[in-house]
Amino acid sequence: MTHTALENVSWLDRLFARAYRRIRRNYVEIWLAVSGLGIVLVAWPAQYATLLPLWGPAEPGSGEFWRAMSPCLVGTAFLMPWTALHPFRPIALFLRGKPVDPAAVWYACVRRITWTSAACTATYSIPCNIALLLVVGPPRGWDLGDYLSHWFVASMITVSAGFFFVLIWEVAFRPVLREIEPLLPAEFDPGSTWLTLSRRSALASSSAMIYTGAAVASLAAGTDDTDVVLATAVVATVGSAATFGGAITGLVAHSIFRRVHELRVALVRIGLREPGVRVAVRAGDELDAAALSLNRMAERLEHDDATLRASRTRLASVADAERRRMERDLRRRVLVRLEQVGDRLREVEDDLAERPDLADLHRLCDRVRSSVADAETEINRLARGVYPAELTEAGLGAALTAAAERSALPAVVDADGVGRLDSAREAAVYFACNEALQNAAKHAGEQARVTVTLARVGDRLTFAVADDGQGFTQAPVGRGLENMRDRVRAAGGDLTVKSEPGVATTVTGWVPA
Repeated sequence: MTHTALENVSWLDRLFARAYRRIRRNYVEIWLAVSGLGIVLVAWPAQYATLLPLWGPAEPGSGEFWRAMSPCLVGTAFLMPWTALHPFRPIALFLRGKPVDPAAVWYACVRRITWTSAACTATYSIPCNIALLLVVGPPRGWDLGDYLSHWFVASMITVSAGFFFVLIWEVAFRPVLREIEPLLPAEFDPGSTWLTLSRRSALASSSAMIYTGAAVASLAAGTDDTDVVLATAVVATVGSAATFGGAITGLVAHSIFRRVHELRVALVRIGLREPGVRVAVRAGDELDAAALSLNRMAERLEHDDATLRASRTRLASVADAERRRMERDLRRRVLVRLEQVGDRLREVEDDLAERPDLADLHRLCDRVRSSVADAETEINRLARGVYPAELTEAGLGAALTAAAERSALPAVVDADGVGRLDSAREAAVYFACNEALQNAAKHAGEQARVTVTLARVGDRLTFAVADDGQGFTQAPVGRGLENMRDRVRAAGGDLTVKSEPGVATTVTGWVPA
């Protein structure tokens, strides 16, 4: 399954991609260590600080904060190594160059993120939060109802943070996905995921609201003053929406709308017939179904285009072969016969030279010999038009130079360094340029001049036929331009014509070199 990068990479993607390039071999371990530090230094202290007004102040000098941190430290010390050794192990092996199934790496980057985060969240919510409450509850004299209500509020905050880690882990492992996707087999099926777009959006909204509600409730519980409660509620709501809620919403928008952007760009590029355009398969959700359908459509179009090009190439090859046969027959049969007729006429004229009484017959033979010479010239010209011998013998430069010399308008050919191509591509370029020369003679005007330019640019041979004449309206031109374009496209290239009345005409194109 080959994928083409389509996304205009955001600053967040660039940040992780840069880190991935620098620490690729130990990316999983380092990222999990950073995640653990984030939980220990940011998430857990933030949860403690959010709930402290609800619990009431700690006794001075009791060291409650540090004792409250111990469940998080123990949980993190267990969870992060377990995550590296089990669910994300295929990723670590792949980054170290070990043999591993690309599909296993993909599933680790996409599917296992969800249930790994769920397992970590459950661990922090149940044993870690219970241990936390056993630290802060006894000094405050809580009963069983207090423990249950405070555990519920704490777990809601923990679950909200867990969804945040799902989203940030998806972004963190996106560089691995970009590397593994070209290695997936063509028949790879991502299946479906529980975390659909609708559920993802619902979880994002509920996580932000839960965290905001917990923060507002906790801060408001610290006072009985109505004005203070109202002000606290407003500040807490705005603050949590701008921080945690903004981060959640931003990550969801990043994961969804970025992929929608990829689909849109892919559609545009497929419409432009760009080859190899594929959309990355991310998570097995609704957008992946659209991506797979789009990839299959692109493959069918490419197959149809390849079939059409092959058919055009075969037709052009057959036509060129027939042209070459006709050119050989004209030269080897018709011209030879005319030359024999000319020789016989010269013999007759030699015999008539001794018979002055047959002067009229002598003049007739002279006229016939002149007509034969004219016929030879015309057949030579016709043979060049059918398939020029110069193209077969000397290549494009010589053939187009000869065509320019026969042109009705002054024409200059620049074909230095072009060399030889296969016969089909040389014929496509020659006949396109020759048709353009004939069109210039028809439409450019008697005072116009024509320039034919050929050059190798990378893996292409480009050509251009430009005149300084009066131009023409392209719409009613007929089959000439269509035949030029079809022949060049059959050779794997393309051709464009720029012209309008009163403006010089330029025919440009290219074929694979």
